[in-house]
Amino acid sequence: MKTERYFKKKIIKKILEIFIFPIFVVVGLTFIMGFYYERNVYVKLNDITVELGDKLPEEITRYINLLTDDSNLALETSVPLDEAGNTKMIGTFNYYLVYNDSNYMYSRLTNNKSTITVIDTIKPTIKVKDNVELDYNSEFSIDDIAECIDLSGCKMTIKEEVDTTKSGDYEVNITAIDGGNNVSYAKTTFKVKEKPKPIYNYVSNYTLNIEQNNIKNASLSEEEKESLRYEIANFAKQFVGNPYVYGGTSLTNGTDCSGFTMSVYANFGYSLPRSSGDYYYVGKAVSEAELLPGDIVVYPGHVGIYFGNGMMVHASTPQSGIVYAPMYPGYRSYRRIIY
Repeated sequence: MKTERYFKKKIIKKILEIFIFPIFVVVGLTFIMGFYYERNVYVKLNDITVELGDKLPEEITRYINLLTDDSNLALETSVPLDEAGNTKMIGTFNYYLVYNDSNYMYSRLTNNKSTITVIDTIKPTIKVKDNVELDYNSEFSIDDIAECIDLSGCKMTIKEEVDTTKSGDYEVNITAIDGGNNVSYAKTTFKVKEKPKPIYNYVSNYTLNIEQNNIKNASLSEEEKESLRYEIANFAKQFVGNPYVYGGTSLTNGTDCSGFTMSVYANFGYSLPRSSGDYYYVGKAVSEAELLPGDIVVYPGHVGIYFGNGMMVHASTPQSGIVYAPMYPGYRSYRRIIY
């Protein structure tokens, strides 16, 4: 039995010597040669500085190009590049040689490693905008008056305070700083527009009820319209002597000029504005020669109802109250409500 076991061990040992051991020897030599080659790649890589937006210099690949095609060496870098191969980010990045096995079984970094520093030494460009006019009381942004251009990005500031609630011309000094801490300066002027003049809000006070007035007018014949205008004039006259009260609308207890005119017409189903300035837009315009009783006489800041023969009824002043009196001179226009 011992002899049989002895011969089996001898056979197994022989098989290992013939087949397995050579395999380990070949693999071992391959890796040993690989490591040896890595340790003995005599190529010096230098630290390199490049400008942002430039291509990587040929110096990086110059040594690689000198090596033979079967050197199995390649170059790798962590520098961010755009599609054209230009650097697109400032910072310090690595680049190194890579050794590739000839059968592409493995790839290793060699001991040859260095850095590429991407810097930005170019000052940012400030492009000011021409003929800038900002709306009164609008929100101001420096981007409204200038644009900053730089590959590493830039930020603009001004030292002057801009108050758009004050109209006029402004002159400001702009400072721009980029990602490389480069600084540029520029000066520009712009204008803040004048405060808009108030527009009479007759759209909300009157225009919304124009349709109601038009429907009423359309239901009347010409004879009925004429009769109604006289009726309105006579109705207004009966309140002569009652008090003038600023802001009031009561025909008996006190009213101002627009409140008086509005209240008289409201008694007949017509809607008119509360502000005298809005009466420039009501009804339709007529000339002085065309005036009829019941038409509206509009002065700057005052309004009344025409009675006929050059006379009008209106809430005049706190001293005189509601009066029946001749139209007083001055600029005036005439509007017809019932037409």
